[in-house]
Amino acid sequence: MRNGMRKVIRDPIHGYINVEGFAMDLLDTVEMQRLRRIRQLGFSYLVYPGANHTRFEHSLGVFHLADVLTSQLGMEEDRDEILAAALIHDIGHGPYSHVTEPLLKKYAGICHEDIDDILRGCTNARAAGSITGTRTVAEVLEDRDINVRDVLSLVKGERMNNAGAILKGEIDVDKMDYLVRDAYYTGVAYGVIDNMRLIQGISLYNGEIVLTKKGITPAEYLIFSRFIMYPSVYNHHTTRIAQLMFIRAMEVYVEERVDDVAFFANALRMMDDCEANVLLRNAGGFPCEMMNRINERNLFKRAFYRPVRDVRADLMDDISDGGDRVIRELENEIARRAGLDDARFLILDVQRRERVNECAVKVYSARSVNGRSASDGLKRLSDVSSLVRMVEHALNESYNVGVYTTDEYRDAVRNAAEAILC
Repeated sequence: MRNGMRKVIRDPIHGYINVEGFAMDLLDTVEMQRLRRIRQLGFSYLVYPGANHTRFEHSLGVFHLADVLTSQLGMEEDRDEILAAALIHDIGHGPYSHVTEPLLKKYAGICHEDIDDILRGCTNARAAGSITGTRTVAEVLEDRDINVRDVLSLVKGERMNNAGAILKGEIDVDKMDYLVRDAYYTGVAYGVIDNMRLIQGISLYNGEIVLTKKGITPAEYLIFSRFIMYPSVYNHHTTRIAQLMFIRAMEVYVEERVDDVAFFANALRMMDDCEANVLLRNAGGFPCEMMNRINERNLFKRAFYRPVRDVRADLMDDISDGGDRVIRELENEIARRAGLDDARFLILDVQRRERVNECAVKVYSARSVNGRSASDGLKRLSDVSSLVRMVEHALNESYNVGVYTTDEYRDAVRNAAEAILC
């Protein structure tokens, strides 16, 4: 509902979110409205039917938590830049969120945080806005006299100060929102994090954002939630298969139809889920078949699926050094041995290890000496929490290597993959 220049938005995660001033203008921009059509979890809805939440509501949640934390820490001087960055931090995401990230990196050398051109108003959003009468993010920031360079540096994680730590720190408002939100919409009961208690346990010590003793337990819950959510949701094998089928379809589309790959990648980034879906379905041939398979949930099957530690160490070293080139060579080799006529119907999936930055957050502890408070200084969270140390170790052991193909070739591919990879 609106009340003058203030809007109150009902959110299932955080309750009522107050939006006012420049934030209201940003919400109504072309770029922010596109996020309503970008699923937060890509193809996870094929596993968890409720996972249809979008980048738009996640951005609202991050904005809300940033507002609460900024107020608690008394960071009024940077407030506008922090809140603007929190609200628009995901406008660089392409269709299906992180699914298209490898394509943007491969063809244009950009990631979703590279929004320089968007903030300069150099995308087709300005043209679209001129047709509909809708303003762009760049125009709103200019009109409101908000420093675009400062906002950009916050979104890209380039500011190594307290303002930057709120959005891109070891324990930041982005993680606080998406872990709880993703657990809620998937129905997975692991994202139980008391964000308000965690925020109350964040403080400033000698000008640095730290955890107090009060924040240790909710921080442990956050890290444990992240540990559980990766195998259960983010790296679920069915989701991974759909993601990689989409990427394979788009790669073939580019090879067959695109001359200027950088131009195409930048155009792809400004599409929504539906537009990318239609693009592939209208392409015909292999891209169309892959997109139709995804839409009908007629996905490739697991022929081989093992923990990384069970795969030959020399091959993992080669993949680490050679990346996609080595993966393609292994796919072709497995396909030949399995008797596949078309290696495009075989996908080798090597899950990437995620850095557990949260374990490095500093904890301030105090003790009583002769009735007076004395500081024990700052320590890493992993140094004061045995649970965090355990999770940090376990997370590094929870990644797999998979080989996926059609049901027809599943047995042959399994035998070939075991012979080559183990």
